[in-house]
Amino acid sequence: MLILAIEDRTKQKTMNKLHFHKAIYYFENLAQDQKVTFSNYKYGGVSFELTENMETLEESGLVTKVGTKYVLTLEGEKLAKELIQEYDSETLNKLKYAKYLLNDLNDKELLFFMYMTFPETQVNSIEFENLVENKEEWTRRLFLRNRINAATASQWLGMNQRDFLNSLSACDK
Repeated sequence: MLILAIEDRTKQKTMNKLHFHKAIYYFENLAQDQKVTFSNYKYGGVSFELTENMETLEESGLVTKVGTKYVLTLEGEKLAKELIQEYDSETLNKLKYAKYLLNDLNDKELLFFMYMTFPETQVNSIEFENLVENKEEWTRRLFLRNRINAATASQWLGMNQRDFLNSLSACDK
């Protein structure tokens, strides 16, 4: 519920199912505290447990679905404000960072970022092979959106940083 109460870069508090799973996966890796069991099947780093929890919140009237995105109801907002008091600032900052970093990426950018950041999520993926075919484009997009730095981008592409940065200016021509 807390992650839905947090605004992302676009000031939205909504999340679709994929972004919700990935943000929690990222958060738990940041916090080094695995409380949720994740599977590396299909989209890697997803959780049946989170899906069931979201369905329970929806059935309880704390969360509603608007189109493909989840949003807190007024009752959910009130409860989230109470829950915030139970967490320390470091944990809340990690949760905010996970949503801020990931929520406004499109689905393919999000999946590529997660697959590359957490290689174990590539196992049994139904998307990784397709995404890695265009890894230069996805890497460049994530770099230009300030999600990764030049060192990470060059590592993902197997080139030195200078060559990567030069390739950016070559694309602009």
